[in-house]
Amino acid sequence: MKMSITKPTIVHLIYKLPPLFFLCFMHVTSTRAMGGAHQLGNETDQAALLAIKDRLVGRNAGVLSSWNHSLHHCSWDGITCGAVHNRVTVLDLNSRGLVGTISPFIGNLSFLVDIVLYNNSLVGPIPIEIGRLYRLQLLELSNNTLNGEIPANLSVCVNLQKLYIGGNKLEGKLPSKLRALSKLRTLSIYSNNFTGPLFDVVANHTSLEAIYAAYNGFTGNIPTNIGKFRNQKTFVIAENEISGTIPTSILNCSLLKLINLGDNQLHGELPPDIGHKLPHLAVLDLYSNQFSDAFPNSIFNLTDLINLDLNTNNFVGSIPYDFGNLHNLEFLGLSINNRHWFYRHPS
Repeated sequence: MKMSITKPTIVHLIYKLPPLFFLCFMHVTSTRAMGGAHQLGNETDQAALLAIKDRLVGRNAGVLSSWNHSLHHCSWDGITCGAVHNRVTVLDLNSRGLVGTISPFIGNLSFLVDIVLYNNSLVGPIPIEIGRLYRLQLLELSNNTLNGEIPANLSVCVNLQKLYIGGNKLEGKLPSKLRALSKLRTLSIYSNNFTGPLFDVVANHTSLEAIYAAYNGFTGNIPTNIGKFRNQKTFVIAENEISGTIPTSILNCSLLKLINLGDNQLHGELPPDIGHKLPHLAVLDLYSNQFSDAFPNSIFNLTDLINLDLNTNNFVGSIPYDFGNLHNLEFLGLSINNRHWFYRHPS
């Protein structure tokens, strides 16, 4: 007699199976689904990289020659993939002699942490699609010929810690939305054609350790709250149109090693305690401003000082003679100041 099993009976039998069966079944199903997703992601990454290659030409015939279907893209030159998901996390093609533009398909590399394309001959704008890369921590595009403005949606990259875009032909004002980059530690935007206020955008970035903003057309004053930048070691804003005075709160930035404010429109006196409060200072460049009053004698406490440039200002009084404490000093610029600033020999 042939026995038939009805649906209720099957359900009853399934409920009798041990829990381990369900765990194994769910694991296999989940693994297959995840594997498919990873494979899809890998295909997306490879397609994006090939689209990036299509926009680039190398002066060296061997550049990007590994970017072909005979190798897995995680083995291509300049590519690093994550060990877990096998997705592209680093795109590093610095100093490869590359010519061309940055493809918008770079925004499809959704696991990117580092983009490193400095020292090439890339032209065109920074693709707005980079704003999709919320995992991005390093964007290094310095020393190319990129133009246009900084994409405002770069503010979506909230994990960005280092932004290097100096040595290009970028222009316009810094987008106010960049205030959202609260984790930013290094801002390198030197040698471009930026205008407008600098500190309106970065004044609240208290995590900043280094600002390189020289050789632009930035305006405005150094903010009084600069003392909140307690991790700052490098402050370079030379060759701009920054005006006002140096706030005494800068003395709270006790880790500062390099200050270059040369060729701006700054005036007033130097903070008298500069040599006591900034003990690690190695470079103090204040040339071509309108600083006045007397030379702060506390500077003689800066025993790490290598470069001191006070040329072309309005300092008055006598030039101090006791530079013997500055054993590491290699450059001293005191010329073209007030005609009443004179050298007084010790009596």
